[in-house]
Amino acid sequence: MRKLSYILIGMLLILVACTEDDANTEEQKETITTVEVEEVTKGDLTVEKMLYGRTSPIQTTPVMAPMVGEVDSIAVENGDQVKEDDEILTIISSQTGRKLTITASTDGQLVQFQAAEGDIISTEQPVAMIADLSKLTVDLTVTANNLPLFEQASEVKALFSNEEKETTATVDNIGTLPNETGLYPVKLMVDNEDNQWQVGTVAKVSVVENTVKDTWVVPTTALVEEDDQTFVYVINGDIVTKEEVDVLEAQTDRTAIEAALTKGDQVVTSGQLTLSDDAKIRISNGEDNAS
Repeated sequence: MRKLSYILIGMLLILVACTEDDANTEEQKETITTVEVEEVTKGDLTVEKMLYGRTSPIQTTPVMAPMVGEVDSIAVENGDQVKEDDEILTIISSQTGRKLTITASTDGQLVQFQAAEGDIISTEQPVAMIADLSKLTVDLTVTANNLPLFEQASEVKALFSNEEKETTATVDNIGTLPNETGLYPVKLMVDNEDNQWQVGTVAKVSVVENTVKDTWVVPTTALVEEDDQTFVYVINGDIVTKEEVDVLEAQTDRTAIEAALTKGDQVVTSGQLTLSDDAKIRISNGEDNAS
């Protein structure tokens, strides 16, 4: 009788263990990962290179005194906008004792003007400079490898410090000889009629380095790298298919690839790190977290 009881207890334990194994197996089979997806596109991917430069006036004109003299009166201040023939200052000639009026020879902004009443003005150094700020040049220095990215009179994109909106700059001059550091000077031109940009402002210039044509383009976040290979997970109903791809050109947000994809395919962009081939998924609207 006791032996029979032991047998029954053993069978019961085995049954419980098998039931737990089946439950665990079933739970594993039913694991569903929440993912975010995006549709692949077919087209061109433009690769851009970022370069940096500073703005300078398109032209500066010196204000010179015709003879040595003492400053008698000052009509303007440094930074003022002047027109041609506007009075800048008067001096008393050291030679004749006569009063002379020094005027602007062109339109622009008065810069580097530091004269004060009683100062002695010489004929060797400019009293001030008049800067034409209606246009600005953006001065770049580039390597020989980057020089072919610029074409005379072509347009490039420029973004100035503390601004979000890009503007268009025109290539005005491409240096043919390197400077003392081995870099080539490139000058761009931008309109500045409203004086929205100051001299010395840093500009981030974007030039097209390469264009990959007629290719599959996917979000860079969709790429998964394993053992020197790159994959994407393609949505196939409620499961995913692991698809190997060749990366042609990668950018921060978009990547050009070669892969066996078709129009309308969606790839996983979030939640793919825990996926495997044929894994079950649920597509999220971006608010859920992967489970």
